[in-house]
Amino acid sequence: MPEPELAPPDAKHPTPKSRPARLILVRHGQTAYNAERRWQGHLDAPLDDTGREQARRLAAHLRAQGISGPVIHASDLSRAYATAEALFTALGGTLHAQAALREIHVGDWEGHLYDDVAAAHPELSRRFWNGDPHAGAPGGETPAQVARRMHEFALAHWPRAGESVILVSHGVAITGLLATLLNLDYGASWASRTTEHHNTAYSVLQVDPVTREILAVDIARTDHLHLASAAP
Repeated sequence: MPEPELAPPDAKHPTPKSRPARLILVRHGQTAYNAERRWQGHLDAPLDDTGREQARRLAAHLRAQGISGPVIHASDLSRAYATAEALFTALGGTLHAQAALREIHVGDWEGHLYDDVAAAHPELSRRFWNGDPHAGAPGGETPAQVARRMHEFALAHWPRAGESVILVSHGVAITGLLATLLNLDYGASWASRTTEHHNTAYSVLQVDPVTREILAVDIARTDHLHLASAAP
């Protein structure tokens, strides 16, 4: 698969307001809960050794692709913020913690294994994994609610002309945002895994800074995970 075009677009006579911008969506690195297939939600599980290495690889990869000085907004949960810190160290720019970028709150399911939840709540669990946007855990949020808050945040922090904005968030949250931005059916996207982001997968959206039109999309790239070394 060819590399995405991450260098600033080269127009002959771009005006300050017409130069395209980039919105980059990044899922956090792996945690022990990910490896155990355990619900995290708003629980603050840290990156494990694999997750930290994934974040270093992504940071080196984006720097090699020409990303420099981005505006980085990260979920304030430590697995996302630590991933963002690795990006900030390599790329510079600014880094901001944002509660609005948190993963879906899964209420009573938080801390429990996927299989145990499926056994205890078979119908609700089935609906969730089949992509029902209104199927949320008892005491938690629904995917539709998460998509709404993610979209509101993205619009409020839309990149300016020539700017790169990186949002470091979580799996369900990113799928919800992509479905909204790209006018996709959330249920179909989730069930087919077309917008699924493995740990530190990233998507690049070339966007118009004024009209907010999506000009080009490259979804869920994992090139950095296949590199021989993440050395800077």
